[in-house]
Amino acid sequence: MTDARLWIMVDIETSGPIIGTHSMTELGAVVGSRTRGVIDRFEALIAPIGPAVKTSRGSYARAQTSGRPPAEAMAAFAAWSKPYREQRASFLARPAAFDWPWIVQYAWAYLGDNPFGFKAVCASSWFEGRGKTFKVELPHVAVEDAELQLRHFFVEG
Repeated sequence: MTDARLWIMVDIETSGPIIGTHSMTELGAVVGSRTRGVIDRFEALIAPIGPAVKTSRGSYARAQTSGRPPAEAMAAFAAWSKPYREQRASFLARPAAFDWPWIVQYAWAYLGDNPFGFKAVCASSWFEGRGKTFKVELPHVAVEDAELQLRHFFVEG
């Protein structure tokens, strides 16, 4: 990893594991580089798309009362990330196998396109490929989780 490379660490909270049945209730992202640290943060509480709740009940309840419509939240995320994507920032998540499909689905459903294209890096896999384990305690607030994970990625990755 080059020290100046930009990364956008994304974390989400959902009301359950099934895209289309459950809702993405929080979207948090932070951008930074190893040399500059965390540069900027984005967070959105997203109104649920349906009543199904299996996990993150507190996030779901907050999103029901204060969440932005999904199209508005995704448009804000696309606008926020645009200058960093133009600088070739890489999408990073942990695990990308969970977060990435939610971002893709919401982007296509509410924007008609995925501004991140078709590439995502999994921070857990990055660590495993180097014989390490990505281990950090998270408060399960999307933007806070994203920041803690990006900082850990820079220090330990």
